[in-house]
Amino acid sequence: MVSKPANLPKLVGTSLEYYTPTRDELQGHLDNARDHLADASLPGVSKLGAFNGTYNAAHALALAAFKILGYRPAGEGHRQSVFGALEHAVPATEADQELFIEAHKLRNNTEYGGVDRDALRESFLEELRAATTNLEEEVRLMFRAWVKAQPTSRGPGTR
Repeated sequence: MVSKPANLPKLVGTSLEYYTPTRDELQGHLDNARDHLADASLPGVSKLGAFNGTYNAAHALALAAFKILGYRPAGEGHRQSVFGALEHAVPATEADQELFIEAHKLRNNTEYGGVDRDALRESFLEELRAATTNLEEEVRLMFRAWVKAQPTSRGPGTR
């Protein structure tokens, strides 16, 4: 069973709402994250391409983590909400909290203000990739526990 962090219910009504995901939905987030990370690692990918792929993978994983716990972001600014509260959903990410928040700010700058080439340092990209890989491992463990905790449906005539 997946334990629910005590701080998340306090965010319901402001940045989160209660939510019941489907297995296919969660698997979709995990598959998207895997594909984004693979794309970010392709030979010849630009720094911006590597950043976008890794950031989008982290976002998909963060969404999956919250949904596994029975929440989803509410209202505008949901990317900021999931990264801002991620350490409460996935405690193992606490050390990477500032990195994910910095990545979110950088994402906004690249999307809305143009690319800041200096911010796309190779060391930053490596740190973000390592943090995202850690997040992926944690969320996949959460997903496995969530799947095991789901009631199994029995067809007609089965015991």
